[in-house]
Amino acid sequence: MKTILATLVASSTLTASVAMMATLDAIPAQAFKIFIGPDYGSTGDTGASALLNFDFSQSGDRVQLDLGIENTTNGTKGLGATAATLIGVAYEGPEIDPDDISLASYDKLSSNFGKLWNIDGEPPNLAIPVLQGLGVFDIAFSLERENFDVGSADGGLKAGESTSVRFLLNTDYAADDFSNVLEAAIRSNTVAIAGRFEQVNAGGGSDNVLGGIPANNSVPEPTTMAASILALGGLGFLKKKFKQKQAV
Repeated sequence: MKTILATLVASSTLTASVAMMATLDAIPAQAFKIFIGPDYGSTGDTGASALLNFDFSQSGDRVQLDLGIENTTNGTKGLGATAATLIGVAYEGPEIDPDDISLASYDKLSSNFGKLWNIDGEPPNLAIPVLQGLGVFDIAFSLERENFDVGSADGGLKAGESTSVRFLLNTDYAADDFSNVLEAAIRSNTVAIAGRFEQVNAGGGSDNVLGGIPANNSVPEPTTMAASILALGGLGFLKKKFKQKQAV
């Protein structure tokens, strides 16, 4: 369970400036959806929300993840925001061994999410994805900006819009197995996923929102993720806890 999503962190040679990957030989595997919304925890409760579709396939000896992203903000949640711009998505999980899983490449495809953030990035402290109120994440992608949660939202994903990005992973997992392990980890709150929204027409105008998988995988339901993360003062506590577990 520990070699999973922060798995997307993995390699110290992580780079976003890579060539587009050939996908003609990709063999479809399993898929699942993650809902980002105030049901799972939000610093502003604006009602900004999104849907992530994790679509895995086997590409030779690697696993390809096509991540579909839809801004589902529609006025039905939280403070009732009807407009919000998604500028990026961040991931947090336990420490892993880069020899188990590493990121071969990242492709923004036709999206505007051209910047990849990595906690191990260079130069120090400039490439770390931080979400105020939630803490430091392992890896993230966003619009081009100097700080993950501060900057222009121009070109971001507005309510009702959708796009996709692609990750290619080096791993001994087969695509189906990788999908199963990752989905189980998200359901058990072993890893966390969050979206950064700006230009929100409710609350303070921005929001950092957590995500999860509902019990029936179709209709979002509250989980304990918000309480377990926010009440403990952010994801920094979780990261410390995971490191301590590994050291045992």
